Amino acid sequence: MYESMYAPVPDVDAYLERIHCKCPEALTKESLDHLVFSHQCSVPFENLDVWLFKKDISLDIHEVFEKIVLRRRGGYCFELNALFTALLNGLGFHAYSCMCRITRNKDYVPLVLHRGIIVEIGDKKYFCDVGYGGPMPPASVLVEDGAELHTKGEHYYMYRAEPPWWTVKRRRSSGEMESMLQFYTMPQEPVNYIPMNEYCSRSEKSVFCQKLYVNRRTEDGNASIMGNHFTQVRQGQVIQDRDFEEAELPGLLKEYFDIEL
Repeated sequence: MYESMYAPVPDVDAYLERIHCKCPEALTKESLDHLVFSHQCSVPFENLDVWLFKKDISLDIHEVFEKIVLRRRGGYCFELNALFTALLNGLGFHAYSCMCRITRNKDYVPLVLHRGIIVEIGDKKYFCDVGYGGPMPPASVLVEDGAELHTKGEHYYMYRAEPPWWTVKRRRSSGEMESMLQFYTMPQEPVNYIPMNEYCSRSEKSVFCQKLYVNRRTEDGNASIMGNHFTQVRQGQVIQDRDFEEAELPGLLKEYFDIEL
């Protein structure tokens, strides 16, 4: 019934071209990190189907591939991390999905509503994410208590929380540490995300049904839309930070996110 959620990527070469990558010569952390960063820079996080088009979100690999690769759209975690996991496995990595909860800007225990990725290389596990609509590690992070990631001018830290949870934190430009998300490493079946996807795409309590979110990393910063507010950052400096009119949305999506409505 759900076989299409387990399908391989229909065209690995087309997917690699979409994220401006070549097939890695070796299955190393370095090649994984290059894929992660390139994906974040090429494929935006966005909830246009939920917020603007009021469409159901399919988790079938062929449909997600058609949306993201062929139509050059983005998506949210249940789509982006699903397809990227399929790509990694198609390239020969051992990758699987994991359960996460977003802890950033929360002073309570939030629902488990995020899909992350675990990649095993040798005897090590690494956490990576190309489907989070905000600050996220620009590379994989070793799943080891006290592990640190310092790259692209960003700083992330891995901590063992109360079992089975792991916590990813980052150091803000102010020097303050903030918790980003928590996850556990037990492999998850793709079908486990069906109820979460339906909640996030249909429930009036879901943030994705309340506001437009678009985010894309760039080589030296990022661009983002939240509601009717646009922000552009370069080399740590805010270049644009303004509200916009509805008529401006198509132009912003095309110029900064490579999305044509």
